[in-house]
Amino acid sequence: MKVLTNRFTKRVCGVLVVAMMLAAGSVSAGPPLATDDTGLVDPGHLEIEINGSYARDGERSAGVRTRTKATDAEIKLSTGIVERMGISLAMPYVFSERTYENGRLVDSVDGLGDMLFEFKYVFYDNDALSFMLKPTLLIPTGKYRDGLSEGRWQPGVTLVATKEFDDGKYALHANAGYEYHSWRTTAAKAENRNHLWMFSIAGEAEVAEKLTAVADFGVARAGDSSTNTPAVYGLFGLRYEINNYLDINCGVKVGLTRPEDDVAALYGIVLKF
Repeated sequence: MKVLTNRFTKRVCGVLVVAMMLAAGSVSAGPPLATDDTGLVDPGHLEIEINGSYARDGERSAGVRTRTKATDAEIKLSTGIVERMGISLAMPYVFSERTYENGRLVDSVDGLGDMLFEFKYVFYDNDALSFMLKPTLLIPTGKYRDGLSEGRWQPGVTLVATKEFDDGKYALHANAGYEYHSWRTTAAKAENRNHLWMFSIAGEAEVAEKLTAVADFGVARAGDSSTNTPAVYGLFGLRYEINNYLDINCGVKVGLTRPEDDVAALYGIVLKF
């Protein structure tokens, strides 16, 4: 599965309009946003995110129409270490990823992907503005032969900023990240980039009691070295707090350039202990 013109322009404008509306109605950040926030789980407590997605993508090249359908899930465990420090571990699993060429099935994979470890340190927190540094490490736990793993330990780092408004009813989050990827084979080195960057911004607004609307916009350098087109997405969603121990969420992520999947439905729950 892959990590447009007037159509592109209209989509970008739509995302920006919603983001401005959000920045202009207490928000608790998290899924279905792709952009991270500076919030940490309190030491001695645990959060379990169970997230899923169904994605579709289609392309046409040299008379061949390629379509990909993928269903996957992820379990993410997060806890606090001490004040201003926390860690998390995300474990992805692909239930089904199928690729078709002109309607004929040409590839099908499933299985565990590479796990992601995150260390979070909030180095500034004052007057509803906070900054966090998040070093990451991709752990090669997936099926390398099936394309579900990069086969190497891959480091990265992200700078995260959060600004809250109106006692937390509204919030803006911004991320700037970098990842270094090494590759095991000569072919993989020729087809993929080593240095990847990504930027994103997200807005949240409490639209009703316990109900939060979110919008997210991001751009990243494509890992495929054959294209200079960045991967750009727009995301919209809702989060509902059932009680102090359970949240549910859903959203739609739309690819605004070819390196992103055309569309993905997002859904999940958050358990708090």
